Amino acid sequence: MSQYDIYNIFDMASSYMRPSEEQHVTEVVVHEAVIPVVFVPGVMGSNLRNTKEGGKWRVDNPWSVLGWFSKSAQDRKEILNPNQTEVDPDGQPPEGITRRYVDFATRERIPGDYLAKARGWGEVGKMSYGDFLVWLENQLNIDDDADFDILQTDLTDYYKIVRQLPEAEAESRAEANIRTLGRFNFPVHACGYNWLQSNKDSAATLARRVKDIIAGYQAARMVCHSAILVTHSMGGLVARCYSEVDGGKDNLLGIVHGVMPTVGAGVFYRRMKCGTEGSWATSQVLGADGEEMTAVLAQAPGPLQLVPTPQYGRGWLRIETEGQPDVALPTGDDPYTDIYLERDKWWGMMEPEMAMPELEGSSEHRQRQLDEAWASYSRVMNLSVKPFHQTLTNQFNANTYLFYSNSNDYVSYGAVCWRGEDLSNHHLRHRAVMIHNQMGTQRSIQQTDTQSDRRIYLRYTVSEPDEPGDGTVPARSGSIGSRQAKESLRVATGHEPAYNDTYARWFTLGSILEIASTWS
Repeated sequence: MSQYDIYNIFDMASSYMRPSEEQHVTEVVVHEAVIPVVFVPGVMGSNLRNTKEGGKWRVDNPWSVLGWFSKSAQDRKEILNPNQTEVDPDGQPPEGITRRYVDFATRERIPGDYLAKARGWGEVGKMSYGDFLVWLENQLNIDDDADFDILQTDLTDYYKIVRQLPEAEAESRAEANIRTLGRFNFPVHACGYNWLQSNKDSAATLARRVKDIIAGYQAARMVCHSAILVTHSMGGLVARCYSEVDGGKDNLLGIVHGVMPTVGAGVFYRRMKCGTEGSWATSQVLGADGEEMTAVLAQAPGPLQLVPTPQYGRGWLRIETEGQPDVALPTGDDPYTDIYLERDKWWGMMEPEMAMPELEGSSEHRQRQLDEAWASYSRVMNLSVKPFHQTLTNQFNANTYLFYSNSNDYVSYGAVCWRGEDLSNHHLRHRAVMIHNQMGTQRSIQQTDTQSDRRIYLRYTVSEPDEPGDGTVPARSGSIGSRQAKESLRVATGHEPAYNDTYARWFTLGSILEIASTWS
């Protein structure tokens, strides 16, 4: 049994009535209701543990991920196995909750770290989200008149400066937000999920969590029937699946999305082929080359569901070769056939050899095992990725708010281009070296000229990011949904630390209060 009741913590007031026939006490709730705010993290933003191998993916701080610097592709594949992993709730919770919460049964103050873990904060990466969760909890749960005045001034400035509203309108909206804040209690929870599994499965995890949270407050005799979701990156896909595909919208007042890869991102193709882009340290943790990434991703439906959908557009993968016509794929609305399930072309997304780092070069059954790896990956693509994309197309909660980045300071892969140069006249030894560099940003290809029957050596190099965005999601994907949203905001932020951006935070806070004002 838990040491403290985290649900029966909100203030009640007592009204004493003395009818002539008897004396009794009637309790009156100070606030109208409890509206839980549930944060849903992005891919790799939930802490995981392997139930068989014993390894962990823990994002508490930079030190907690140092062990991944030395992990081989085979190590990564074994530890990050979707079928052997579960959410690890024992991550380090952030500190700094300012409101004093008391367990009304024991009249004891609930320690901040206990409350944070009980609300699921230990399930998500403190390094990415800890500061934001504390900030959001403290802003939504102020209980001092002076703090309300300060917050109203800050919200007015936000509406004037960021949203560029006329002063009178900015003041009016801020005042309405503060009234809403005074009407409800807004406890901030988090829901980690196994990001290696399909986002469809993660939506079921979120459904159970929202149901349990609402039931917890109801059992404590609080008025609570709906939650508000705040999502980061892939968490937005999980939330939309829960809300619009699985019927969860009946338990939601609305959703705030941040830097969501709404129709995928070209960078995930690039990572499968070449490893993680960006800084050396980041690539060493996430996967430095195609083998380290493919060994994990080829078996993981969740990350694979982040590849560009048909709505992303045509021609985002280009192969440019000296003296040959350029190739732009997909040519139609089927990137699955044209790119993801293309096995015979070197630029196809999944290379079975990189998905099977455990194979010995002379293994007797090597080809059979490679075929099995391809068949397993194909099943994931056909049974998990493609159907998930189809069911989520144009599906948004009716009360959606979203922000995205459209910045040239955070250039992202909109298109991915392989540019080839002819090495046929280079020294044979140089050509041989290049042929074996097949897991990074280059590929060396041998072809035969059909006219001269001469062997040609080509070296292809992958392009650099080319479109404004957040460094991961290009604006072409992140901005989709703006038309369906009640409000959207374009910011200039990096992807992983998006909720540390000041404008993104104030947009989120204002959006939560706008959504809450629809409660009835």
